[in-house]
Amino acid sequence: MHLSSKKSRLKYHPLGMSFLLLLGGLYAFASFPLCKNTHAPPALLSSQYTQAPVQVGAAKAEISIPHWPVAMAGYGPLRPKATEQSLPLYARAIVLRSSGFELSLLSLETLLVPPALTQKLQQQLGEVVVVPTHTHSSLGGFDARWQAQISTMGRFEEAVYEAVLEACLQAVAQARQNLQEAHFAWEQSQLEAWTQPRSGTQVESRLLRLRWQSKAGPLAQVLVLAAHPTLAPKSEKQLHPDFPGELALLEEGAGHGVTLVWPSAVANARISLPHATPQSFAQKLHAHVQAWPPPPVENSTPLQLSYARIRFALPAVDTSRLVPKLLSRPANNLLCQGIPPEAEFSVLALGALQLVAVPFEVGAEAARALEEAGLGHALSMANNYLGYMETPGNVEQSLGESSLQYFEKTLLEKITQAAQLRPWAGP
Repeated sequence: MHLSSKKSRLKYHPLGMSFLLLLGGLYAFASFPLCKNTHAPPALLSSQYTQAPVQVGAAKAEISIPHWPVAMAGYGPLRPKATEQSLPLYARAIVLRSSGFELSLLSLETLLVPPALTQKLQQQLGEVVVVPTHTHSSLGGFDARWQAQISTMGRFEEAVYEAVLEACLQAVAQARQNLQEAHFAWEQSQLEAWTQPRSGTQVESRLLRLRWQSKAGPLAQVLVLAAHPTLAPKSEKQLHPDFPGELALLEEGAGHGVTLVWPSAVANARISLPHATPQSFAQKLHAHVQAWPPPPVENSTPLQLSYARIRFALPAVDTSRLVPKLLSRPANNLLCQGIPPEAEFSVLALGALQLVAVPFEVGAEAARALEEAGLGHALSMANNYLGYMETPGNVEQSLGESSLQYFEKTLLEKITQAAQLRPWAGP
C-alpha cells in the first residue's frame, strides 16, 4: 500500500505542477499593469461670470417606467426586481439664464448619474449639473458600465436609459418655458442630532437651503444635506424615492416651488433617529424647513453668478483597500477598464455661496478640506460616479470610508490643485 500510494503521487505530480504553473501564469498575466494614467495638466472646459439679472425657471417630469419587472439599484448582485412603485420617481430642473449663459441644475431620484447620461444632456442642453438623490430603492438598469451593472445597478436596458434621459429633457424644456426674474437667497442650519458617522468621528450636519422667489411667490429651491437614503425597506419589490422624494413632495405641496434635494458629504452620514422611515424623516425635515422665515421679494442688486467646469487627471487606481493585497493588481486592471484617466468637477458661485460638484461620495473630512481650499460646499456624485473620496491622511490610516476609494491617496489633492485655476472668482 505504501509503495502504491507513492507511485500514485509520482504519477500525478506533473499534472499538479502543470496546474500550479497555469495558475501562476494566469495570475502573472492578470497582474500585468494595464491601467493607463495621464499627467495632463488641469483644463478649463467652461467658464462664465455675470452680474446681469438672472432669469429662473423650474419644473419636474416623472420618469416613465418602460416595463415591469425592472431592475432596482442600490445593493449587491442578489437584488430584487421591482414589480411596482409606491411613489413616482422624478427628474427636477432649475434653469438659470443670464447674458446669454444658461445653466441647468438637475436632481434625479436615482442612485447615481452615469457619465453617458451627463454627456448626452450636455450635447442637447449645454452646461448641466446633474446630482442624484442617491436613493437606494430606486430604478436601476440605466448605467452601461459593466462594473455598475454587477455591483449596484443591474443589467443595462436601453429603454430604461431612454426613460431617464427623456424625463431630464422634459424637466429642462418645461423650466425654460417659465423663465422669470427671481430673487435668490440662501441660509443654513444644523441637524446635529439627526445623523451620525457610520465610520470615523465626523459627519456633515449642515442643511443648506437655496431658494428663488419671484414677485409672484416661491419659484424653486434646493435643499442640500448629508444623510444616506437607505430608509426604504430593502426587501420590498417597490421602487421608492426614499426620504428625498418624500421631502420634495411635501415642500412642493406647501408652496415652496420645485424642490431639488442634493447630497453633500454623504459618504459616512447615517440617519440616527430611531425607527425612522422615509415618511417620518421627510416630515421632520419639512417641519424644520417650514420654520425658516420667507426671504425678501425684491433684489436690490444683481446677483453675481459664476460657473466653471474643470477636467483633471485622476491618480492611479488603487484597490488595495478593497480586496486582499495579493489580488489588488488584477483588481486594479479590472476596475480601471471602466474608468477614464481624467474626470471633471464644477464650481458654482451664487453671490457669497459657493458649491463644488464632484463625481465622488465625499467624506466629512474631505468636504472640509475642499471648503478650506476655497472650493466651497461639497456636492456628491455630480455628473458621474467614481467611488468615494477621503483625505490623504484617512487613506493612509484606513480611516473613514477610505476602503471604498478607488484611487490612490492623492485624489483629493488632484482636485485642490486643479482648483488653483479659480476661473469662477470673476474679473
